[in-house]
Amino acid sequence: MINAIIIDDEPHCIDHLKRTLRLLAASKVRVLGAFEGVNEGLAAIEELKPDLIFLDIQLKNETGFDLLRQIDPARLSIIFTTAYDQYAVQAFKFSAIDYLLKPIDEDDLLDSLHRVSDSMDRKRTLARYDVLFEHLNRMPNTPPKIALPSMEGWDFVPIADIIRCQAQGNYTLFIISEGKQMLVSQTLKGYEKLLEEHGFFRVHHAHLVNLSRIAKYHKSGFVTMDDGTTIDVSTRRKEAFLSKIAARHR
Repeated sequence: MINAIIIDDEPHCIDHLKRTLRLLAASKVRVLGAFEGVNEGLAAIEELKPDLIFLDIQLKNETGFDLLRQIDPARLSIIFTTAYDQYAVQAFKFSAIDYLLKPIDEDDLLDSLHRVSDSMDRKRTLARYDVLFEHLNRMPNTPPKIALPSMEGWDFVPIADIIRCQAQGNYTLFIISEGKQMLVSQTLKGYEKLLEEHGFFRVHHAHLVNLSRIAKYHKSGFVTMDDGTTIDVSTRRKEAFLSKIAARHR
């Protein structure tokens, strides 16, 4: 049995989550209580020692991140709950941190609870939160990273080291500096949305390239990456690609 608490300042959201947990996971999750703010949440964590926290991002004049900075996230599991906050959601995706969008979808909740049941060692858990805070804080001297699942757990890869990504069915092959490759069970479309603000462009239905790693563009319609590989630029994407390149070099 997973002992959980809810930290949220919206009563209707608390009630909805409790009802959904009773309906879907009554034999798996016990809700020990619900708390409205950071101080109440910290006191509850100390007293009740839950296994799991459902943590809202917006808490009155505070945030769930204020609470997170005051606890050891490797001691327990955390599932963030949020109305759509694009900036925070992007940070969650880069760091592979669990989150649920309000109103909470039943299937998404079950998926998150399943992942909570999968143990993760302390070192890798802390590394994921390091990546989360890097993206939230936008630290100027810290290269942004992305968490990629591997056979051993997670690899935290500097985005600048990614040369290109290639679609392989429902998988994505990451080609990384120094000849490293990683095959990840997510479609290229998902990573396109995640990486485009970091200077990536989908030049072809099967290829997403790091514009900073292009060594040469050939007028015949392909690019040479700085690892020597050549990638076709599709005809229908060529104009947008050239506009993007021109904008970067003004």
